[in-house]
Amino acid sequence: MYTIGKLAEISQVSVRTLRYYDEIGLLLPSEKNAAGRRFYSEDKVAKLQHILMLRDLGFNLSTIQQFLVRREFDLSSVLKMRRKIIQEELNQLKKIEGSIEALIDIAEMETHMEWETIFATYTSHSSNKQHLRESWTKYFSEEEQQIVDSFPVFGEQSGDESQWEALVQKVRANLSQDPASSAAQDLAKEWLELVNRMYRGNSKLANKVWELNKTKKPHQRVFSYEPEVILFIEQAIKHYNQQLESLI
Repeated sequence: MYTIGKLAEISQVSVRTLRYYDEIGLLLPSEKNAAGRRFYSEDKVAKLQHILMLRDLGFNLSTIQQFLVRREFDLSSVLKMRRKIIQEELNQLKKIEGSIEALIDIAEMETHMEWETIFATYTSHSSNKQHLRESWTKYFSEEEQQIVDSFPVFGEQSGDESQWEALVQKVRANLSQDPASSAAQDLAKEWLELVNRMYRGNSKLANKVWELNKTKKPHQRVFSYEPEVILFIEQAIKHYNQQLESLI
């Protein structure tokens, strides 16, 4: 037999927790002496181990008690049940994540959001895309939206995003250069070629998105840059275009 203190020691559970388990009928001691001291037999120790394992798997005490009362302790079935619960929780978290992403998109596109809009968007994921689409129509035509929607999402492992990241890194590394320098002109040329490809030659859309970048209203598919990067590349492109005009 084990005293409550000894059981607490070997199981690394506090005496207070063991007393609580006794109070709610989850783990009754094998016997109590006249002074009220609790004693636990080997089978109670084994039962405590079951309780602790189920608790660590994420089951609440009420559910654990049902398992033990009904003597339904098939480990495989218990683990499968817990896996199903986790899968359902993950699905719910994905829905919440989708709502949060939609709220971020809307917040970045709109300067002011009413609480009614926030609650409606968060609680009704099916309306997220529609509300976001309505926000987009303030800036883009349907054709332009299709082009922007084809852009890689930030964090996506795509060739275009990797090329953008590499190009922006090169621009940052050359901010000390004169925008009219050959290095800056090479960057301007690469920048314009990438923009032309991604925007499918739609310079009007490219300029519209660029202005959104400058006004700090990016969408998750619209890249944003630091003010110094914007200033440098604008000046470099200006010099690049001037050189092209002089050749005509």
